[in-house]
Amino acid sequence: MSNNNIIDLFLNPKSVAVIGASKNPVKGGYRIVNNLVQNNFKGKIYPVNPNSDGELFGVPFEKSVLEIEDEIDIAIFYVPNRIIPGLLQECIKKGIKGAIIEASGFEEVGDQGLLLRDRILKITDNFSKIRIVGPNCTGLTKIDGDSDAESSEKGGFFSSFVVFDKYRHGNTAIITQSGMLNGGYLMSIMENYPNLGIRYSCAIGNKMDLSEIDFLEYFITDPSVNIIAIYLESFKDPRKFIKLCQQAKRIPNKTIILVKGGLTAQGQKASQSHTGALAENSQLIKAVIKQSGIIQAKNFHDLFQFANTFSMVYHTTKILPKEGNVSLVVGSGGAGTISADLTIQYGLKFPILSEKTYQILKNFFPEWMPPNKFALVDIWPTMEKAMMNRINPEIIMNKIYQALLDDSKIEGVFSMMFCSSRFRNMSNFDKSIESFNQMSTKPLFFYLVGDKREVKRISRLLSKNNIPNFLSIEEMIKNFSILVQESKSKSKN
Repeated sequence: MSNNNIIDLFLNPKSVAVIGASKNPVKGGYRIVNNLVQNNFKGKIYPVNPNSDGELFGVPFEKSVLEIEDEIDIAIFYVPNRIIPGLLQECIKKGIKGAIIEASGFEEVGDQGLLLRDRILKITDNFSKIRIVGPNCTGLTKIDGDSDAESSEKGGFFSSFVVFDKYRHGNTAIITQSGMLNGGYLMSIMENYPNLGIRYSCAIGNKMDLSEIDFLEYFITDPSVNIIAIYLESFKDPRKFIKLCQQAKRIPNKTIILVKGGLTAQGQKASQSHTGALAENSQLIKAVIKQSGIIQAKNFHDLFQFANTFSMVYHTTKILPKEGNVSLVVGSGGAGTISADLTIQYGLKFPILSEKTYQILKNFFPEWMPPNKFALVDIWPTMEKAMMNRINPEIIMNKIYQALLDDSKIEGVFSMMFCSSRFRNMSNFDKSIESFNQMSTKPLFFYLVGDKREVKRISRLLSKNNIPNFLSIEEMIKNFSILVQESKSKSKN
């Protein structure tokens, strides 16, 4: 069976045996079955535990996989590590093709764990008899349909022992050596980025057999995936990793973002105790990342903020900026000055406005304060002039945005927005946001300040319309610069 076919089997099994299923709600075997049942897994589920009778979530217990008459595609192990070799032998005898081992206690614990690994290598005939994800992982998640607190539309494959009941189907795939990214932290991501849909989240743990290479190869060819977010503590095959990343560069709307753990001596010690990852030379790591041409994030926050930004852009007809020429619309001179400094620091620039654009803006500004010749627009004087002439400031604002977006020198627009419930009744922003976003193929980014509740409301509204928005000027500028980086990298391939 080819690598793509085996990954497809792991993510789309027709039957699953949960070895270590339990009636005890505090145990992982209980929560795994709960995940599968409550999220409408379409295949057959077999809870396996020789010490349990009756049913779990309406599904009868089995004593052993050998007592199950039907074929089984995948076995999920949530049992003590010491009994796994014997159970794997039963799975091989049954003809099960894949196993997800969620137990820990292998390479990461030293000699005893290495002996256990060697036993598994011998039993599986170097994984020719059965393929393995893990050990020391939180399993695999595949989300088929949208779901929220008010919806009953659920579906997919959920093998984590962390129960998911609120999630959103989308275009992002996660490959991780940290179980938290298919567990508690994934819940946090879904809460903080409610419009960032997840297609897959795959915890590969110690990657005794299947690794980031196998899942990366699968996701690159999966048309439902636009963003591949990766956390690694070691590279299984650096040359193959580089080759696959370069292949992805040639595919439109396909972006890979990596957080690499173990960049320091202290980090390498931590990763060795976590997944048994061997220390890697820092120069090798830098070379792999540079040659692969992927985006490197420093931490999980940046990883998923970048993923969220790319997800929104790829859900629209926006064109990635190539040169980094932006315009900034602010209502504060101080914010404009700080933004100008940060724009330069992140390799972006404010181009000189075309004569046509400048004349349009000049008409809206008071004579005592004309606009800049370059694309930094302090919009407050136009608001004062509009109010003095009893003109709705929003009309002027929209015309200024239109002029900037129409300027061929500008590839995208930053906007600082003050959010206050006091002005909500005076604005048609809620009604016009969708058409406003459709003005141009150029991306619009918003920096939101003001009342906390109103900021949250406007953020939800913008995100719903796939408009990136941020609570920090620097994060807004940094995320736009990442689009430019990706655009330049793709143009080289």
